Amino acid sequence: MTTPNVLTPHVPVMLLATLAAAAAQAASDPAVPSQKNLEPAVRKYLEERGDFCLGKFEWPIAVGADDRQARSNNAVQMPVLEKLGLVTVADAAHDPTIQEYSLTDAGKKYYLAKPAVTLNSAGQKIKHQGDLCPVKLKLDKVLSWEPLTVIDGQAQTTVTYTYKIEKSASWAQNEEVRKVFPMLARVLDHPGTQHLVQLFAWSGHGWVAVTPGG
Repeated sequence: MTTPNVLTPHVPVMLLATLAAAAAQAASDPAVPSQKNLEPAVRKYLEERGDFCLGKFEWPIAVGADDRQARSNNAVQMPVLEKLGLVTVADAAHDPTIQEYSLTDAGKKYYLAKPAVTLNSAGQKIKHQGDLCPVKLKLDKVLSWEPLTVIDGQAQTTVTYTYKIEKSASWAQNEEVRKVFPMLARVLDHPGTQHLVQLFAWSGHGWVAVTPGG
């Protein structure tokens, strides 16, 4: 009695070996984005970089006559922070028409001395040594992600998520602060509903956030 062939005659042995090799290769390829592997990546990103800051990098901050006339951000924001005891003001020694605002001890509690990189309007990278950061965010949930793209040989995806407020300075809820820092007010008003997006890349071991500083 002839022993039946365990291989289908329509699938040659060489093809099966090729498929097995392809399966093994797939196991070492970048992980397919999923709720399971993206949530830890976003959570880690927010743990490390989830501070909501006000863009007040270098102190003291000078406000001149032109700033006051144009009602620049610093011209309208600094007096509000002064009222709250977060900054003090003095005339510049070289020009009494220029006011220089410096952080008080109370304000320094919210200055995060952590190197960061931002992009200016021309797309140039600007390095900063710190910023004034009254709010810390944490992950609420990952909502969605874009199909994988490959840039310079690296798999990437853009993730959309919502956040919770982990902690917030009490002065961040001050009505005058909310008025002159509208983005801060928006972040505080919409945890769990406002969508944030972040680019992630496959490192070979997991998904990591792509930031201007690398």
